[in-house]
Amino acid sequence: MNRRRFTAALLAAGTVPLAGCGSDGEWNPTVDGDTPTLSPGEDTTVTVRATDVGGFAFRSPPNGITIGWAASKRDVSPPPDSGEDSAPPRWFWSRRTDVTVEVPIAAAETVDPGTYQYGVTVVPDDDSEREVREGFDLTVTES
Repeated sequence: MNRRRFTAALLAAGTVPLAGCGSDGEWNPTVDGDTPTLSPGEDTTVTVRATDVGGFAFRSPPNGITIGWAASKRDVSPPPDSGEDSAPPRWFWSRRTDVTVEVPIAAAETVDPGTYQYGVTVVPDDDSEREVREGFDLTVTES
């Protein structure tokens, strides 16, 4: 085998194991959240647990439901390495990790009884276009 063919074969063989190293690779997060029941005007704390995530965000809640994601009201563990101060905020970790987020959630005095959903979106890292969206029931009963 001449030197050029040997080098080309070596380069081709070396790129196969590296294919995908720049991507998200295998990513199968799990996301689980509380499903509370409230009366109008009540609030509670919900816990959402996500595994193997690099980013986490709540989605905007439906009208009549409030999520307390202000820094003074939430508990995010482990603390994120970075984030976006938006509404709702987005949090990121430098490596994929298992995350637990606790926030207060409230039903307005004027909300109609029924089943609503609050939701979250998780991503493998802060520049990925891949995402998993999960929603969790929140039941509002009659007062």
